[in-house]
Amino acid sequence: MQKQDFSKRIVILVNRELPSWKVLNTVGHISAHFGYHLEEKFRTQPYFKTLDGSEIPRNSQYPIIILTATPDALESFSKEIESEDLEKMFFIPEMIETTDDENIEALLSLKTKAELEYLGIGIFGENEKIKKLTQGFKLYS
Repeated sequence: MQKQDFSKRIVILVNRELPSWKVLNTVGHISAHFGYHLEEKFRTQPYFKTLDGSEIPRNSQYPIIILTATPDALESFSKEIESEDLEKMFFIPEMIETTDDENIEALLSLKTKAELEYLGIGIFGENEKIKKLTQGFKLYS
């Protein structure tokens, strides 16, 4: 059995001006990104077992913390973490407006990075580094 890793965390910053359905969509897609990219490291074992032998799928071994930010703060944060050695995920409106990757590619080919709007940004890394980078943001409530 793999021992749980308490040294890392996932933090998702989400635009606090979004309606709840966009917040949920943003958090869901960013979480899915990390689940995919962390592969076997995402959980310690496939299941928890109940007394009667039922298997309950395990969740992430890492905490997933949702914080809020203004649109300007998200843009600034994206620049701040650009050179950081972290697993990152940037969720943009084009990812909600169309589910077709070819359409997203076409839309993004007409924009510079500076023109992007961020609905959410996810980061994964060492606890202390992530805490320091996100210390100015508040928990989503």
